[in-house]
Amino acid sequence: MTKLYYDKFLDFEEVEIEVKKLDLSHEEKHEIFRIIDETIHHRVLHRVLNHLPREHHEEFLEKFHKAPYDDNLLKYIDERIEDKVHEHIKDEVEKVKKEILKDLKKPQK
Repeated sequence: MTKLYYDKFLDFEEVEIEVKKLDLSHEEKHEIFRIIDETIHHRVLHRVLNHLPREHHEEFLEKFHKAPYDDNLLKYIDERIEDKVHEHIKDEVEKVKKEILKDLKKPQK
């Protein structure tokens, strides 16, 4: 898993515990974790781009692709949107987490 600028907002211990409880092979669990990572990434990116003015999208994406781990990306976004970016990221991560936990705790057929 690649380090990303918003990693400090991720707390998926509960999700990890639930995935590990599943009666699946190591490879299947690994695939679930990969899908979770991708889902989080897409949802956070979507949320950021929805709040970042369009004229900054290209520059932000260039910066992100060059250094996705750079904490300065948070500052870049924060300087260009009305609300604090960490609030958007925390909110979106929490939504994704709740959705995943709901799905994981559904009775399996």
